[in-house]
Amino acid sequence: SLFYANREPPLSGDVRARLYGGTLRTSVSRMELFAACPFSHFAAYGLKLAERKTFRLEAPDIGQLFHAALSRFVRGLAEEGVDWASLAREQCFGRASAVVDELAPTIGGEILLSSSRYRYIARKLKGIVGRTAAAMSEHARRGAFEPVALEIGFGPGEPIPPLELILDNGVRMEVVGRIDRVDRAYGERGVLLRVIDYKSSRTSLNLHELFHGVSLQMLTYLDVVLTHAERWLGQRPVPAGALYFHVHNPVIVGKNRLSPAEADAAWLKTYKMKGLVLADAEAVRLMDRGIGESGGESPLIPVGVKKDGGFTKRSSVVSETQWDLLRGYVRTVIRRIGEGITNGDVDIRP
Repeated sequence: SLFYANREPPLSGDVRARLYGGTLRTSVSRMELFAACPFSHFAAYGLKLAERKTFRLEAPDIGQLFHAALSRFVRGLAEEGVDWASLAREQCFGRASAVVDELAPTIGGEILLSSSRYRYIARKLKGIVGRTAAAMSEHARRGAFEPVALEIGFGPGEPIPPLELILDNGVRMEVVGRIDRVDRAYGERGVLLRVIDYKSSRTSLNLHELFHGVSLQMLTYLDVVLTHAERWLGQRPVPAGALYFHVHNPVIVGKNRLSPAEADAAWLKTYKMKGLVLADAEAVRLMDRGIGESGGESPLIPVGVKKDGGFTKRSSVVSETQWDLLRGYVRTVIRRIGEGITNGDVDIRP
């Protein structure tokens, strides 16, 4: 026991071929799991081990409901020709309630309809979706970006092709997935695109996590959109942002009693998106018209503008050159992960 090391040797060539074949088709979450621990990836995707399903409401079920509800909400507005920015909060709540009612029977074997307790949880979820929809309506009112795609898939048979790579060991790698939302705006530089992902927990884009390969989602999605935009939209775009939108029911805390205007400002600030934004004054103002010539801190995006027009130190902004560097690094990490999987790396390395 003094000299024992809990190591797993790589899988043999025959086992690798039988498990993964000549083409590795993978999602971003799968790659992130491998980066976090190769053995955990092997257990989940090689051995296909999974916990026994039980009749209860899990966090993934709630996340699935949020994604589907917000996408259906926005899609319904587009089909009816309703301007999102013109909706009052009461209308957002009404539409959100109807959407959750439609989706409730599809979640977890109708668990939201199974008891009074779960029906109460369903009412709480309606409130979360309604408040989030109202916040998104405020974002639409203050910005020029509009959704061009919702819950859009990329991969074989999808509107956007997969991200394809040929690895050094000869294996063909296809990255597939689904993007919550792609927004478009028009500026002096042409078409600007940003990618938005809905999260039920507060999430930010940490570059140290990107460096280690455990947070690849947003920049991979942006890379896919930019790579295939000309074929998909017929135009070559400028990358404007990769942002997380927190889906939640905020609690406003203040030392003293807040006026309605102060409460609204505090409420909106809790829905401030996290991520990276293009370091361009026009792109920033297309996302938040409230940032005028005098500058200020945006309550919508992680950007602050100084009086001289520059960005504050706390701003999460990157130049086009830095976007290209990040996209190149992400592809390097994806290639490294793909080669690790197909070379049979199952090391216990959490």
